[in-house]
Amino acid sequence: MYLSQFICIVLLSSVALGGEVCNDEISKKDIEHHLSTKTPYRAIANLNDNPLTIEGCRPSRLWSIIRHGTRNPSKKIIKQAKIKLTALKEELLTKGDAELCPKFFEHLKVWSFNVSTEEEKYLVAEGEDELIELAERMQNRFPTLLADEYDPQTFYFKYTATQRTFKSAQSFATGLFGRHRIREIIYPEPLSKDPVLRFYKLCSRWQSDVDKNPQTFDNVRKFLQGQQMLDAIQSIQKKTKLRQLDASLLRLIYTICGFETAWHKHQQEPSVWCQLLDRKTLEILEFAEDLEYYWNDGYGYELTHRIACPAIQNMFKHIDPQSPLPNSTFYFTHSGTLLKLLAHLGLYKDPTPITYQDFGKQRKWRTSEIDAFATNVAFVLFECDNDDPMVLTMHQERIVHIPGCPQDNDLCSLNTLRQLFAASVDNCNFDEMCFK
Repeated sequence: MYLSQFICIVLLSSVALGGEVCNDEISKKDIEHHLSTKTPYRAIANLNDNPLTIEGCRPSRLWSIIRHGTRNPSKKIIKQAKIKLTALKEELLTKGDAELCPKFFEHLKVWSFNVSTEEEKYLVAEGEDELIELAERMQNRFPTLLADEYDPQTFYFKYTATQRTFKSAQSFATGLFGRHRIREIIYPEPLSKDPVLRFYKLCSRWQSDVDKNPQTFDNVRKFLQGQQMLDAIQSIQKKTKLRQLDASLLRLIYTICGFETAWHKHQQEPSVWCQLLDRKTLEILEFAEDLEYYWNDGYGYELTHRIACPAIQNMFKHIDPQSPLPNSTFYFTHSGTLLKLLAHLGLYKDPTPITYQDFGKQRKWRTSEIDAFATNVAFVLFECDNDDPMVLTMHQERIVHIPGCPQDNDLCSLNTLRQLFAASVDNCNFDEMCFK
């Protein structure tokens, strides 16, 4: 009797004091799977790196294109975090009526954002680890193809003119050959507008008709103004008692939640800003990102994925059995390249275009899974005893089946693949598409 009364008094006192409505529903692991293009690669990596053997066949050539690893935010996001989230921190700490855990306030008190704008988009330590470990697993899968000694006749590496892709290339080479050998690597001159690695930067029509076209963002704009986003805002307002919260600030909270969670692999707790988000809010914010990338970098406009043909051309050139080029080619590039390439390959295509009305429906286009940091696509040529040359296609280190290739066989003949992408290889009229 007295014990139950005492417990009741303690609980009532805790509620009266505020800060005891704890949300234990969502773990750091759950959060890591819903961070869109800020998802750390560890959340989706295929850790099964046993040698990939196919009876009667030997891997002889490999072409891979890889997004840089986890990085710092852009200068704009760094400034916003320092100004807006610091102000939000002070407001939350001075409010006495927020319904949040004491643990949240303990974390918030010590939070600061110490990223310099001079290091915007720089690769961070976690990004280096992602690429080192990716290289080690790829080498384990294809030990006869990926030797642990560098030879420029065997390996070709190229990156864009950015710190994050250069450091990603170096980290990947470290995984293959060891840190003491990375100075030996020969790289061609990096280009900020590389015709293979960043083809869209050279396409003025894509820039004007898609990237800078307000209509491209109609769906995401409608979603941000819709009931789901309003519900998410109200959910946060109810817990925090904040009045000046809008979709823009909520997306900033989500973005910093993503970066800080991605950076700190060994930290048990997610970013303090993630702790404001429940599962539904996280999924709403993730869907907004998916919408934006679908229409800007994916299937939204045909031109967007058609202009990936220079990368496809390059792939066929490098995996040709008669090619005099090095056996193993590794390119280090950006999110925009990987998403357009995936769409060009016909992967993760939903039956109908994704719109602002589709939240809650099943979708294949999920950037948290298909475009995490260090996202990678690889084509591996196999020479077979009793067959034509065959090709294995991998995305995120898992075998995928290109539409038009046999869906019940991991390998697709090189001839079939060439026929499927004949237009991309033989009629890649890039200038006509981009400058007409």
